[in-house]
Amino acid sequence: MITFLEIKAKVKEAHTTTLTSLIVSLIIGLFGGTFLGKYFEKIRFSYPGLLVILPGMMGLRGNVFGSMASRFSTMLYLGDLEPSLREKKVLKNVVLGIALSLIPVSLLWSIGILGGIRENAFDILLIVISSTILVSLILGYFTAFVTIFTFRRGSDPDNVAAPLVASMGDLLTIPSLIAFILLLEQAKTGFWMMNAFLVTVFVALALIGKVKKKEFLSLKSLFTTVILLAILSVISGSLLERYSPLIQKLSIAYPALLSSFGNYGSIIAAKTSTRLHLGEIEDYFSGEMFLEILALFTTAPIIGILINFLAFIIAKCLLGIHGEHMELLILTYPLMALFIMLYAYTVSYVLFQKNIDPDHVAIPFISNNSDIFGTIYTVLIAKLMVG
Repeated sequence: MITFLEIKAKVKEAHTTTLTSLIVSLIIGLFGGTFLGKYFEKIRFSYPGLLVILPGMMGLRGNVFGSMASRFSTMLYLGDLEPSLREKKVLKNVVLGIALSLIPVSLLWSIGILGGIRENAFDILLIVISSTILVSLILGYFTAFVTIFTFRRGSDPDNVAAPLVASMGDLLTIPSLIAFILLLEQAKTGFWMMNAFLVTVFVALALIGKVKKKEFLSLKSLFTTVILLAILSVISGSLLERYSPLIQKLSIAYPALLSSFGNYGSIIAAKTSTRLHLGEIEDYFSGEMFLEILALFTTAPIIGILINFLAFIIAKCLLGIHGEHMELLILTYPLMALFIMLYAYTVSYVLFQKNIDPDHVAIPFISNNSDIFGTIYTVLIAKLMVG
């Protein structure tokens, strides 16, 4: 029987620990949204293939490195990983993370080509490869640092790592794409040299880390999931490309919406996975997990209001464009977040019951689905705004 004091403690934890990371995550997402809002027209008209790939790339970072954060957290609690960045398993996981990121984005590019979006196609492929290696390298070590640092301070990494990692991916993804676009347009030789350098770095790290085939195969379920979800993310990309004139109105808030929904889902999935591995959840109707969801739900209205307010300020003050208050977003955002959290818990629980590790499958699946749900949600809000 859950007591009032337990509810109060969980809500307090959600507002003092998790809410802070969600707000930091939100600010980071809006930083990426600022770049997207400023260069949305350039991407839309000169590099339309990137719109098909973009949601998949953003979700991919959460898929691969959110899963890595959850995996590190579980390993730390089980004593299978030393809490140090010098641990060999950290380097190996970073290399595997880069490899797991490169294949799906290349697949997304191919799907875009087959879909008939071929303008500047080869340039887009090089931009995507360079961005993926650079961002994955940074994000891999950031994931390890956040997880290990939080664990060493006596806090639960599942409360902090997932939202920060996903949002750091959003922070780096869009600016890196824009940076490589500008480098290509202004210094093509430098662009080619950067491509060669990053590929060389990746190969060198793979050799230093001595990543073996069996270690890659140990993540077979994650790899298969990432590939399938990359294909599924074409739904988000197609929606983004097709409704780009509409979504342009919310382009500043778009990355923050996707990342925040993904954060809520990833936190619940990570918590569920850890508790399932530790044997703390006996059946689906676990009062403890529904309490976690309820506590997190109380933070959603705050996040919805902040997305609306900060996106308006960025549009008006930083970019000098007309910003709109989105009262409908404020009203509906908490319900969308609640739906995603319940969905995340259900998927994680069902997969575990089928002897599928949620760390490898649930978090990537939920992150990807959150992007699809978030893109549909953004299109609907934009449509209702314009009438």
